[in-house]
Amino acid sequence: MSLPAKSQILIFLDANFILTPSTLNVDIYKELKINFPNTYKLVVLSAIFTELEEKIKKYPRKTKLKQEYQLCRAILERQTYTLIQCERQHPGKLVDDLLLEFALNSSKKGNNVYIATNDKELRKKCRDKKIKVIFVRQNKFLEIE
Repeated sequence: MSLPAKSQILIFLDANFILTPSTLNVDIYKELKINFPNTYKLVVLSAIFTELEEKIKKYPRKTKLKQEYQLCRAILERQTYTLIQCERQHPGKLVDDLLLEFALNSSKKGNNVYIATNDKELRKKCRDKKIKVIFVRQNKFLEIE
């Protein structure tokens, strides 16, 4: 699947952000509607789902992770989002790097791009690349930087 057309608000979701409704009990989709009252598009890379599924297989005794993933995937499926088919080219490449790559490409095409993540390292990479970040503040609400 190709990237959405120009001049849109695109919000790329990171794995930990997708899990937020379960891990932090925050309704991120309601919060997004509050923060972005106009139209926006949620974007998820297929590599995000692959990463989460690999973690579940790698740690089969962590049933909580599996339950959180299933719950949050079901919540996400109730939203309208664009799924971009992509996988890591080699095992050493981080999904975060793919996320940054797609976000940068979308930004270069004139879109207003955000990455939604709670990962401090990814947030720093986003700041360095001048990509706006959405994250959960005080386990209650979304903040944009």
